[in-house]
Amino acid sequence: MTSTMSSAVFEENRAKTKKALPALLIVFTLGTLMIQAFNLVFQNIGNSLGMSSSASLLSTLPGIILGVVCMLYGTLCDFISPKHMTIFGVTALVVGSFVGFFGAFNFWLVLAARIVQVAGAQVAGSVFLVMTVKYLNDKEKAIYLGIYNGVYYLAATIGVFAGGFIASFDWKYLFLVPALSVFFIPLLVKNTPDVSARGERIDAVGITLFAVFAGLIAVYFSYPSMWLIIAAVAAAIAFVLWILKARNPFLSRSFVTNGAYMSIVLLQFLFYFFNFACVPIYNVIGDSIYKIPLTTISLCLTLVYFVATVVGCVSGPIINKIGRQRTMITAAVLMIIGFAGSAIFIKAGFAVLTALACLFIAGVTIVYTPIYDAASDALPVEENGRGMGILDLIMNTSASIGMAVYSSLIANPSMGNSGLFGVRPGIAARTSNMFWIMCLASIAALMAFHKSFTARRTPSEGNAA
Repeated sequence: MTSTMSSAVFEENRAKTKKALPALLIVFTLGTLMIQAFNLVFQNIGNSLGMSSSASLLSTLPGIILGVVCMLYGTLCDFISPKHMTIFGVTALVVGSFVGFFGAFNFWLVLAARIVQVAGAQVAGSVFLVMTVKYLNDKEKAIYLGIYNGVYYLAATIGVFAGGFIASFDWKYLFLVPALSVFFIPLLVKNTPDVSARGERIDAVGITLFAVFAGLIAVYFSYPSMWLIIAAVAAAIAFVLWILKARNPFLSRSFVTNGAYMSIVLLQFLFYFFNFACVPIYNVIGDSIYKIPLTTISLCLTLVYFVATVVGCVSGPIINKIGRQRTMITAAVLMIIGFAGSAIFIKAGFAVLTALACLFIAGVTIVYTPIYDAASDALPVEENGRGMGILDLIMNTSASIGMAVYSSLIANPSMGNSGLFGVRPGIAARTSNMFWIMCLASIAALMAFHKSFTARRTPSEGNAA
């Protein structure tokens, strides 16, 4: 009888989830596209408000907040009803939109509004992920994870165009784009499951310590300081001590010692290490090697992001057809070919490099779905939220570290002293050698992945209802 009731509850939540996910995806898209839009025009905003020297805060601070709340929201979804989380997120997104629009005369109001917007929009993304892995079957889960990943790149593409177009007449109207989310509130309230953990208390101390640690790491890569490292180490020690001593820490010992999940976290770190460096290195190549205007570079990168969008959307069916292991091998091989090819053919033409960039981005896009799919299976259902949140945190942290490594290496003149396969010294050798380093990171990921994905979901299981 209990099994029948559990099955009935699962099917009820599954039905509601499938109705709520499209609306959540739209809200997430409206919020996410603003990240790229404001990244494009933040200097214009700073100049217009007489705060040119502080303009970068409009890009860096919301990015730091995003890295922390990804983990925080995923964790809270294990304790708080998805419906309540969603209402909070959409409300914050809409409030931030109107504060930014009507407070566009003041830089600090604009900055505060952007932080609230980013924090609110990510709720929709986190709830989407957690509901997908908790309330859908294996076949549906892979499909929706892939769509979510593809839409992220679509939002980035739209954001670049929206930022340039709207800023051409008045940037403050950018704030009103996410406010359209208000029209989806009735649908979300009606269909989002109202399920929360019963009899469990939120580990506020543990979550706070972990959030402080994550925040300090994120701040460090934007504003390097030895004091931030010391503070991050202190927060990490305090967090470990809390896990060991607390009665019910939000990350239990069984969670931390879950070998399957932790190996997936390592894969996440390796595969996404140079994710943020894809755009800057092509800007360097286009500007310094081929002397191509920024508009042409942007058009080529738009094509790259379009490929990522399509690949993301079809990655779910690919996994259901060939399984996780083959999908992961395909992703790693695409990344290796894309990086190695770019290193060898650095002078073959920007069109060739754009095609190779499409291969790399296809690999990094495909890899997202099997990683999150496998992570959800490696954990008990009641811990899926914190599992997804930590993966999001690792993805952003890894890419931030990789970006710092990339920035240091690409600025080092000694990187261009010599090149492989006939690449001449100079900027061409410097970028070519950088691609070789990216290629080595992808090879390391390929070598590390087999232990995590051996004997996991097979194609036939993925096709099961």
